[in-house]
Order: sequence, then C-alpha cells, then structure tokens
Amino acid sequence: MKAKQPSKALTAPATAATADEAREPVFQDWARFVSFQPRLYFRPQDLDELKRFLTGLQQGLFKPGNLRVLGGLHSCSDICVSDAIVDVSDLPRTIEFNADHSIVTVSANWHLHDFLLALSEHGKSLSATGGTDHQTLAGLISTTTAPATPRYALYDLLEWVEYLTIDEASQSVVEQRVSKTDPAFPAVIGSLGAIGILTKVQFRLIDELYFETIQKIVKIKEVLTDVAQTSQKYDFWRIDWIPDTDEGLLWAATRIPQADPSGDYPADQAENILKFIFNLLDKLESAGPLLDKAMRLIYRGIARTYGETKVSGPLRNMLPVDRRAPLHVAMAEWSFNPADLNNVMERCTEYYQQKGWPNLPIEIELTKTDHYFMSPWNWPGLEYIVKFNFMYLTDISETASEKEDILAHLQGLWDHLKRAAIPFKAHWGKINFMDDQFVNDHFQFDQFKPFIRSMFLNKYLTDRFNPTS
Repeated sequence: MKAKQPSKALTAPATAATADEAREPVFQDWARFVSFQPRLYFRPQDLDELKRFLTGLQQGLFKPGNLRVLGGLHSCSDICVSDAIVDVSDLPRTIEFNADHSIVTVSANWHLHDFLLALSEHGKSLSATGGTDHQTLAGLISTTTAPATPRYALYDLLEWVEYLTIDEASQSVVEQRVSKTDPAFPAVIGSLGAIGILTKVQFRLIDELYFETIQKIVKIKEVLTDVAQTSQKYDFWRIDWIPDTDEGLLWAATRIPQADPSGDYPADQAENILKFIFNLLDKLESAGPLLDKAMRLIYRGIARTYGETKVSGPLRNMLPVDRRAPLHVAMAEWSFNPADLNNVMERCTEYYQQKGWPNLPIEIELTKTDHYFMSPWNWPGLEYIVKFNFMYLTDISETASEKEDILAHLQGLWDHLKRAAIPFKAHWGKINFMDDQFVNDHFQFDQFKPFIRSMFLNKYLTDRFNPTS
C-alpha cells in the first residue's frame, strides 16, 4: 500500500512541529516494540562529567529531575522510558586483568559479546551467559538476565559491583562498591536501575569452555516429561514449542574438552526463510501477532524439513544463539515452579484455543534460582524454575493497534493463569502486568526499598513499587 501524500494545505505550525520532531532523538528497543522521545539526553565522556551532571540534577539545575540509563536497549518493556536519558556509550571502556588472568575488572558499559571475546583472547571465560549478547554488563546485572540451565548462574563468578548513587545523609553523588559478601549484594543484582548507575564490575574467570550444540525438531514430551533427566543429558537447553502442535525445536549444548576457538553457527536458513515468508504474508494480508492458517502451514513445512544441526565452538559463540536471529521479537518472560509445568502448558493451550496462539514458538527452559531481592528467579526452596518466554514477531506487528493486540493477548493469559491459581513471577525487562500488590506479594521489596533513589525512577517503576507507601 502506498503512503499517503501530505496535504498541500499543510499549515506553518504543523511544519514547525514536524521539524521539531525531526530534531528530537527517538529511541526504540531491540524488538521495535517500545519507542519514546526524551526531553533531556546526556552522553557523558567520562565519569567526572557524569558525576557533575548527577550533582546538577540533584540540585535541581536540570529539568526533568528523574532519569534512566540506556544499556543495550534489549528490554521490550517501558523500564527504559523516561523524559531524561543518560547514554553511557561514550564513557571509557576499560578492562584490566590480574597477573594470571584469573580476575578481570571491567567497566559496566561493555557489551557481552565484546567482553567475552576479550576474555577469549586470554583463554578465559565466564561459566554462563545470557541468551542475547548485545546487552551491556550493567543491563545484564540490573535485570538479572539468566541462562538456560539449572546448573549455573551468570553471576556465580561476580565479585563486586561499583555504582554511582545519591548519599541519603549528604544528598551528594557518591561511588559505592558492593562485594558478594556484603549484605547489600542481593539489592545490587537485579537493581533495575533504581539504585543508581552501575559503572564497574569484577569477575573471577575460568578457562575457556567449549560446547557442542544440537538443534532438531522433537516431540515436546521427549524433553519436558522429565526435565531433571534432560538437564543431566545437556548442560544448557531450551525447547521452542511450535504453536498448536506437540512438537518443538530443541536447542541443547553439551560441554566438550576442546573445539575450534573461533567455531560459530552458520547462518540459520530456517529463520531467514521464516522472516521472508512472514514479510510476504504481511504484504498480502495483515498477518498480525496471532497464528493464522498460512502460518500453520509454514510451521508444518519447517518441522518436516528442518533436519538436525550440530555445531561446536567456545561458550561465547555457542550459548548466545540469538545473536544471529534476523527476527525482531517482543517477549514476556515468566517463571514458574517446575511442579506446575504440565498445568501451565494445559492452561496455556486452553487459553490459546479460545483466543489464538502467538505467531512465534514459546521458549521453555530451566533457570537456576537465586537470592536477589527483586529477581524473578528468587524462589525459596527450589533449586531451579521453569521459564516460559512468550514471543511475538514484531516485524509483522508494527502498527500501534497490533502492538496493543499483543499486550491484550498477554494480559489475557496473565489473568487466565492467575485465575488458575498458578504462582509465577515476571522478568522486569520484558512485558508484564505487575502492580505494587503483585510486587509486594512476589518479591522482597521491603528489603530492596532502602536502596532506591528517587532520581532513578520512572513511571514504569513507581507504578510497580509505590515507594512512598
């Protein structure tokens, strides 16, 4: 469909407004689901400049007075939206190893892929990574990004975190360092940007790890009937539940002694074909966020022809498999008790049969639990949780109404699960419908609250925190 031509009767004020909009920075998340224009955008060149800016903000020299900090813009919730934005991209990117390269101290504005590559150059690694490696270290830590495994957490080797915050007594900008033995550590991991700006971190390191990965279509029950057994077989794994079927695309990684240090995935032809067909469908008809007949045929064809892919290489290339995905995806990431796995799948099926299936498969994986106050993986008494990633292809759901349809569809599922009395938590950086009551019931907000600084809050957080209560 051709774009409409502007009217010749365009008035001068409208032209001026259009010109003003063209000069304003517009930020979008990776999924192209969230878009906003801040009134104040600051990109400091060093920490001293950042500290001076925060001091001025604290003293009321700049309006608006609340700000958020940009990471890798991977979050598809409004957690990043603010009238005032600090972009730390231009801060010096530093990295320093000790003598035997067993410890690294690094600025928090490194992107994960670049950081892991720098470790690999010295034959070193972390024990796990998240699923998308464009995120910054600060973003990973602030949202407790978690890998697809019940064995390892991303922060097992994290020694300390430094951040800029406001001292409550003096109301001045100060730099804090919190070590893993500090009682404040559970507030810093998963801090959601609400306590300050993370600037530097230190990790212990291990020798480079290598994995062989496999991707193939299997029956869902082969993987999920006994998740403990599946986890004994694979170090990392997840399965993408193909909409309205009993099949899924299994991705699994098994540690091996050695592999090509530069080993990596080839271009994923199935995903590229999928994007091509979805884009074609969008030109012919509005495919939208929910599964339709044409999409069902596409998935059946891919399931029959996908085959089996085996690849080996270092952890930095094998685990963040989403790096090569050409699709843009809005996602909700909710955690459940593994004992409720079958019930969750039955309730999801029940809801989708009434309201329609998402246009993308549902990722199901296990994640090791933790003890951080605001973490969605903090489930006392459990060793691991089962995580459902509900995904929608936004390449064919770009209009405002289609994005509202995604939110409405997820809101309906959220309410459906609550009515079924199934307990669950939600990842803060992905789509969720938490309010202050939900947060108080499911997180350790009272223990986190003393670390909050109002300067770093936005509407998304205040709606969920109710920090003045």
